Parts: sequence; structure tokens; C-alpha cells
Amino acid sequence: MTAGDGVRAAVLAVGVFLTALVIGLDLGHCLLLALAAVALLLLRETAVPDDDGWPPHDDGRTDAGARREVDRLSWGLHGFESRVDRRSLAHLRGIAARRLRWRDVDLDDPADAERARALLGADAHAALTADPAAPPRYDSFARAVLAVEQLTERTTP
Repeated sequence: MTAGDGVRAAVLAVGVFLTALVIGLDLGHCLLLALAAVALLLLRETAVPDDDGWPPHDDGRTDAGARREVDRLSWGLHGFESRVDRRSLAHLRGIAARRLRWRDVDLDDPADAERARALLGADAHAALTADPAAPPRYDSFARAVLAVEQLTERTTP
């Protein structure tokens, strides 16, 4: 327990004690409630890990097209009406554009649309080039993720 945790526990105990005292509880019950609040705070801090939910990874990796990149993307899906949110679509689109550039294909260039469609598949290409105002449904997005994931082979410079 750090000094900051001790201060937070003390402030909580005093706050609960004074609130219970103002409500009209006797001193024994005020003290009991304050101790219970501190105990709950300490239990919460030991039960909840301090990580952000992402699996640990090595930032010094040189393989930018790792599967982990697509796995991390799936954590950010927050759709409405079975649609993927725009940020997730934009993120996958950026990954797909980068991986297609490895193959000298530009996802935004209409002249390369046929080559991109051949590499990704028609459904995945349609999902990645969809209007951002009407993002694709989750099942189309999942197929696009699988198609982009298959574009991982590349030679490192």
C-alpha cells in the first residue's frame, strides 16, 4: 500500500465517519461503518488489477503486421444496431491500406480497386470501402478482419 492509498483510505474513513455522525448514528456504528468502507476500498484495490486490459506486448518488435494488431482491434468494437463503430472501421482500413501498400496496391486508388478486391475478396473490399456514415455490420467486419489478417506475409527490409 502506497502513501497515496493510505491518504485515500484515511479521507474515506473520515468522510464516512462524519457523514454517519451527522445522520445521527452513535460513535460505535460510525466507527464500524468507516472501518468497513476502508476494508472495501482495500479489497477493491487488491482484486482489480492495474492493467488496462490489453495483453502485454513488446513495443520493440519489427514485424508491424503481427496478428496481435488485429486482435487488439477487436477489443475496440462498439457497434450500434449490429454495426461496427467508425473508429474501428477506420483502424482496420488503415491496417488494410498499409498491408496492401506492401503489395503495391493503393486501397484509395480506383485504378487499384480490382487488385485490392482480388487480394481481400469482394465482401471484405466492400466493407473496407463502405461509406463511414453507414459502417458495415459486425459479420461483414469480421470477414474483413480475416481477409486483412491473411495479408501478413511480407519480407522485412
